Amino acid sequence: MTDKRIIMKDWGAKGIPSYQTKLVSLLSQIYEGIAFVQNSNCVNTPCKQISLSKTRIFLDIIKERHDVIIIFHFFGSPFITPLLLLSKILGIKTIVVTDFTETGLPRIHKSPLKTLKDFLRYILFSSQLFLVDTPVCFTEYERNTLLKILSPRNKFRIIPIGNDFEIGTSNKGRFILTVSRWWSDRKNLHTILKVLSNILRKMNYKLVPDDNRWESGEEYKQKVMRLIEELNLEDYVEFVGVKLGKDLQELYRKAKIFYLPSKNETFGMVYVEAMASGTPIVAMKNSAVQYVVKDGVTGFLRNDEEGQKEAILRLLTDEKLYKEMQENCLKEAEKYRWENVIKKWERLIKELVEGKDVC
Repeated sequence: MTDKRIIMKDWGAKGIPSYQTKLVSLLSQIYEGIAFVQNSNCVNTPCKQISLSKTRIFLDIIKERHDVIIIFHFFGSPFITPLLLLSKILGIKTIVVTDFTETGLPRIHKSPLKTLKDFLRYILFSSQLFLVDTPVCFTEYERNTLLKILSPRNKFRIIPIGNDFEIGTSNKGRFILTVSRWWSDRKNLHTILKVLSNILRKMNYKLVPDDNRWESGEEYKQKVMRLIEELNLEDYVEFVGVKLGKDLQELYRKAKIFYLPSKNETFGMVYVEAMASGTPIVAMKNSAVQYVVKDGVTGFLRNDEEGQKEAILRLLTDEKLYKEMQENCLKEAEKYRWENVIKKWERLIKELVEGKDVC
């Protein structure tokens, strides 16, 4: 196997690394001649830089006749359908990393134009799932969602995102940690504050949010700040700013609990980072979260504020349960090590190229 082409957008920003950059870097070390396309310069990746021009991509594929094309973050984009058709004609194997949630399913809106747009996207999704050799999903949630569009169950491959954290923990502090890259209602930060307010009536703990965000929704941010004032939480909430690498890992390791009741996730890397740090989790049972966090094993999944409050209080007061969950977290984090994740990618690529299952 010689040349592989990886087509992607770079979604990293402010120095926050994207998982696909790490994946491409690892694949580049395994396979010679690996390359990818992104909308900015290659970062820390031994890759060949290619213009994101759609014409150039098609010409490049025709000229190079790659063995495998891996497509990131373009699932549902109009130009992917002809790209997959061209790959079929040339006998090139294709992989699409779907990164898809229920919000992408078509629905009826008040606006006819919006409804039409939704169903046109549905046609694009369907055609691409039909044409691609293997759609890669992060969890069963994503696969089950995509099965509502197309039925061939055997086409899908589930490969999670790898974790860079060293697995281990340290002495715990008296604070609860939440980490989010977005000022977004989807992350449910306002619910965290309400639950914290109720917990403080029984115990004195601090909430430490790492505002590790690359996109800012000022309206929601102001709502959160006003709620801190209204609930008199100024002395109990500390924003520590963007934390990366070892600084972020140390924050996870010292946190008593990781708490993020996100409403929807395609994966939820923060939960894996918490597990790798020996920090039990409190979250909501929905989307991909329920497949990453094991309820009653690595944390608690509760969909209402009262349930989340009781889960946190139980972790803070039941020392035996807490230690069991710590051990479970560290054990569960092992399967998300990059060395284990990359083996799944190696096997998939080998299966596609050789045309048979690889044990």
